Amino acid sequence: MKSNTVAVKYAKSLFDVTYENGKSGEVATQLMEISKAFDKSVMVFFENPFNLNQDKIAAVKNTLEGKVSPEVLNFMALLIDKNRMGLMSEISREYSTQVQAAAGITKGKIFSATLLEPSYIQQVEAAVSKNLGRKIELSFEKDDSLIAGYKVQVGGWTLDDSINTQLKTLKEELMKRGL
Repeated sequence: MKSNTVAVKYAKSLFDVTYENGKSGEVATQLMEISKAFDKSVMVFFENPFNLNQDKIAAVKNTLEGKVSPEVLNFMALLIDKNRMGLMSEISREYSTQVQAAAGITKGKIFSATLLEPSYIQQVEAAVSKNLGRKIELSFEKDDSLIAGYKVQVGGWTLDDSINTQLKTLKEELMKRGL
């Protein structure tokens, strides 16, 4: 199995449990914070086969007990038991995606060669949300390959309003006409 498929299954299982309890948003925040803290230096401890699982679980409980929900604590123990701690950041991202999808929010990206004003991004979000019939949240990403304009990607849907695409279309049209 690919690690992404495994991460999706773990995230979905946790989401099913926490959504029923109304804790999915809280758990998403906790998982994101934990995955930030679990950098390579911390993961060395959890991926070391000479460290016993009971010691790893004790370390997590001593560090996180009372600071995170019992669901997160139990989930961390499960990941340790199944030797899946290396998937923590992937599971966290996938879990957040599922929480947002349940709330009717879809994430996307807007690409531009220059920095875009937040108000402009909000206008594009509103237009894309209207066209797709669901709430879209766009994050900005700089793309130096674009001359001007922007490109929006949401799932498998792309809106390309860049000068690059317009020039390519113009070139194709002129070639069709033999010019």
